[in-house]
Amino acid sequence: MRNYIFLFFCFFFTITVDAKIISDSNHINSSEFLLIDSIIPNQADSIDFKYQEVDEAYLENLEKLIEQKEKEQKIRHIIDDYENNLLIKEMKFDWWSALPIVRGGILSSTTSNFKNRSKLFEYHESKKWEYGTSMIPFAVTWGLKAAGVESRSKTKRMALANALGLGFTCGFTELLKHTADETRPNGHDNHSMPSGHSALAFFSATILDREFGHHSPWISIGGYSIALATQYSRIHHNHHYLNDVITGAGIGTLSANLGYFITDKIFGANAINKPKVTMSDVRNFQKYVQHPTSFSLFSGFSTGYNRIDASNYDYVGIKNDIQLRTTAGYKTTLELDYFLNSYWAIEALASMAQYKVQAISNESQDAEIYGNNIYQYHFDIGGKFSMPINGSIRFETRAFAGERLMPTTNFHSFDNAVALKLNKSNDFEFGAGIGINMLSSSKYITGVSLDYVHACSPLMKNRWVLGSYWKILL
Repeated sequence: MRNYIFLFFCFFFTITVDAKIISDSNHINSSEFLLIDSIIPNQADSIDFKYQEVDEAYLENLEKLIEQKEKEQKIRHIIDDYENNLLIKEMKFDWWSALPIVRGGILSSTTSNFKNRSKLFEYHESKKWEYGTSMIPFAVTWGLKAAGVESRSKTKRMALANALGLGFTCGFTELLKHTADETRPNGHDNHSMPSGHSALAFFSATILDREFGHHSPWISIGGYSIALATQYSRIHHNHHYLNDVITGAGIGTLSANLGYFITDKIFGANAINKPKVTMSDVRNFQKYVQHPTSFSLFSGFSTGYNRIDASNYDYVGIKNDIQLRTTAGYKTTLELDYFLNSYWAIEALASMAQYKVQAISNESQDAEIYGNNIYQYHFDIGGKFSMPINGSIRFETRAFAGERLMPTTNFHSFDNAVALKLNKSNDFEFGAGIGINMLSSSKYITGVSLDYVHACSPLMKNRWVLGSYWKILL
């Protein structure tokens, strides 16, 4: 009996001590934590409890580091998704590159009265080096590649895509030349439509943009500026009409993109140097959303009433029986937008417009003197309202006013004597327009715009201007 009482007493004492230990452990101060150095099996009586002061600053920093790590993982996930989307976009075919071909076809209606007449414009012999000029962006592309600058493509992709694109450019151009059978402005042959020089120039510029445009938007703008200059030259020397060079631009751009698309079907994504998001991309996005001050290069066409009133020109040694008509004009604009906040901006514009003007007899409806190109220079200032639609698209509307200058233009007879003078004019003009643009993956903004311009003059006073532009954030 005594043994049972003793065992009961020992059991009760053990339970009481354990309860005390558990109770004390449940009331440990929050500034302390319990460390169990070691627990030796079957030796519970050797358990040693130690208490240590906690560093509150350390815990706070640890929490911040964990939060930062979680944010970094989320950002990395977003960046990975964005880079994968850029890669997918790189491998897709750009159907928008066919748009200039459609535009060129529509503009053909503006030269319908020109095509069946011979000797409309003076003949200037085409220079062989002009083909070299149109291929400058292509040469720069391979020069940068040889210098070790990282291109978007690995060598095998770049070589095959360029070879296919060049083949498509030359093939489509020659096929359409012999199909369209359009007489050149100078009457030299029937291969005016489309412009081969323009096709090669825009093929070259597209290659340069796709391979190295991710380094700097100025590289892309430089390539397309050379292509635009090639178009102006071909019109100025009377080898082509506006619709010829715009259609050629579409063929060159479309062919280059088609070459890359077919190449990617062969090699896949392994032949592409995967696009990477940089801090400049992040800063560009912030600028685009918050303060999109920018420099723009615009290219488009200007159209309206195509007759020039006889009060604007003087006859020299010929009878008063000449009628002047214009085609749609080719217009290029340099524009600077300075944003005062996220929505309102002031802008300055400098433009040059080029028009082909035919001179025909009112009686015979045929050319009796050579036509010529006229040039107009526009200098305007205005205001713009720009509203973000989402993170990468903005809708814009603007109003502007300024001065339009046009120098005197001489029209020559077939024996090169001056037969008619189109008088110079300096006129006040004003206009308004709308546009939409988006931030592209090539570090610049692309967009389209439509403007109406009214000049306070009987000479070409109402014009509509439609075109596209490349814009660089400053």
